[in-house]
Amino acid sequence: TVTKVSSVLSDGVSGSNPKALPGAIVRYCILVTNTGPVPASNVAASDSLPGNVSYVVGSMASGTSCAAPTPEDDDNSGADESDPFGMSISGTTITGATPTLAVGASFAMVFHSAIN
Repeated sequence: TVTKVSSVLSDGVSGSNPKALPGAIVRYCILVTNTGPVPASNVAASDSLPGNVSYVVGSMASGTSCAAPTPEDDDNSGADESDPFGMSISGTTITGATPTLAVGASFAMVFHSAIN
């Protein structure tokens, strides 16, 4: 299963109740869960950003939940890849992948965007 949730982190106007205004920063989390009866191999998920948002460089993170992801480096390579999940961006498409996903396990793709 795939679930995508978002929350407005800041909008430059209200510190306590931010809204989705131009210039606002939105946090997205895409959670991919293996609900099947067998482990999954070569699992990948992609998300294309709509035209009214811009990816915030350096905001990618991944992990087993949306709550505590590990920072990524935007290109799915390098020493910071300490978990089994990788994320990258090409143009306006963000992709996350893992070589295996056990039954009942999840991987989260977290990133920020700015509303244009």
